[in-house]
Amino acid sequence: MKSLIRGGRRWEIAPPPEENIVDKIVTSLSCARPFAIILARRGGERWRDLIDPDIDRFHSPFLLSGMNEAVARIIQAIDKKEMVYIHGDFDADGLTGAAVLYEGLRGVFPGGGRIKVDVGDRENGHGLSKKFVQRAITESFNLVITVDCGISNAREVKMLADAGIDTIVTDHHLPAEEIPPAVAVIDAHQQGDSYPNRHLAGVGVAFKLICALYERLGRPVPYELLDLVALGTIADLVPLAEGPEIENRALVRKGFSLIMQGKGSSLGLQVLANRLSINVKRISARDIGYFIAPKLNAANRAGDPKVAFLLLTTRDKKRAEYLTEILLDYNKDREIAQHDLIAQAEQQLAASGANPRDDGIVVLSGENWNEGILGLAASSLAERYHVPAIVISEGSRVSRASCRSVEGFDMSECLSAHSDLLLRYGGHKMAAGFSLESDRLPQLRERLREYIAQQPVRAQVTSELIDAQVGAREIDIRFYTNLRSLSPYGPGNPSPILLMCDSVFEKMTFVGAGRQHLKGKLIQNGVSLPFIAFRMANHIDLFEDGPVGVVFRAGFDDWRGSVQASVIDLVSCD
Repeated sequence: MKSLIRGGRRWEIAPPPEENIVDKIVTSLSCARPFAIILARRGGERWRDLIDPDIDRFHSPFLLSGMNEAVARIIQAIDKKEMVYIHGDFDADGLTGAAVLYEGLRGVFPGGGRIKVDVGDRENGHGLSKKFVQRAITESFNLVITVDCGISNAREVKMLADAGIDTIVTDHHLPAEEIPPAVAVIDAHQQGDSYPNRHLAGVGVAFKLICALYERLGRPVPYELLDLVALGTIADLVPLAEGPEIENRALVRKGFSLIMQGKGSSLGLQVLANRLSINVKRISARDIGYFIAPKLNAANRAGDPKVAFLLLTTRDKKRAEYLTEILLDYNKDREIAQHDLIAQAEQQLAASGANPRDDGIVVLSGENWNEGILGLAASSLAERYHVPAIVISEGSRVSRASCRSVEGFDMSECLSAHSDLLLRYGGHKMAAGFSLESDRLPQLRERLREYIAQQPVRAQVTSELIDAQVGAREIDIRFYTNLRSLSPYGPGNPSPILLMCDSVFEKMTFVGAGRQHLKGKLIQNGVSLPFIAFRMANHIDLFEDGPVGVVFRAGFDDWRGSVQASVIDLVSCD
């Protein structure tokens, strides 16, 4: 089925699962049949794992290499009342990880006052900076613990070691060739590591360290920290339902349960959610990914990331409200900068006459572009053109870039193939970054074109899958409740996409800032269903030209208290 709104996008209905499994699910759960189809297709005979992951899915933290050494070193620090310096990365994963480690250690250190936290900033870049190392040495710390970084900081860890400071590295990124000379390195991607879940988020690794420490000390595991673990795990887009990675799903579900009950560790998270008018009783991955995490990340893009860390760890409600307002101000500045940069990128692309879909990649650069916004611009371009996107801020001597990929193209592998041109690089298959000397930019562009040309199939866009075809009569509160049991959604477990054919739209109105959204009624065979179509107001002629097929997700309108269709696309069902 060809898209009517999003040019070049194609849709097809996923292959049906085995009917006997579908029948078994319907009988066992008394659920809507479309939900049983989705569950059977994603889980097969192990469909129950998708709706009932629990704490028994948590793997022992001591399966992680380096965990015994790390715990022993922290206990030594507790016994000797040493000074401990936590260094977390400045994105949502690193911020929540630093908060988890800080709260966990604060609960076992005498007085809780010998712990300091640094969450870095964009000026000094990801990972351990020379500035941080110098501060740790000058202030005579005994132990440094990294969160969501450090695996690529062999030189900085050696500088600390030479000054008599031990380091524990906790990370989840791919190791560089040289492993840091730390007293313990905890990263499931290390060669020979036996931990089943190789895709813990950075906050997940930090939580595992706290679990191991509390277990060794004979204390109950502080599961109340899982609200922060859920936030960081969703924000970092790690797999939520792929074999052993289902542990991530269990971490998030338990964390969501705490948030819904108001029993999590972070007062600031609750205050921020309430300020954003998020119904915490129905907290979702979308709430985290689209509303909460971006506000935390706004601090590192347009302000001071320490504000976000302080919000996550404060125990004073008035202070939490104050810090929340600062974050929202940062976010307004971020939005202005983001719109400006994306406009510049689109203008540059139009002026070049390039066709991203033909080229297989987008590579754009500008002098002193805001480095905090590069990733957002790359994401926008990758989503629009369905090809990998690299956006570069050109400096006088050094340029820095953020990269976003599409399914089927490994961005980290791509950067590794060009490592001889880069000063630093790192990241994942779908998101990465690098820096290089500015005079090497032309050479990098040429080699990227050659790299894509040699493997065009990997950069091509495939048809996107629709989970099930449904009728308007089936989209009710029962079906919506069924779908909620399949959450949280994310990589490995995307939010189900549905198709409804022969649909018409009525009583449409423009809503939202700039009247850019459409809202109204979707009608099929005389049955009415509310709908919302975000950023589609300029396509109202297509909505008026029914009947059409509607590609959508089932959502909930808190204002009206009813299930609604969140429209993704319109298609011809022929």
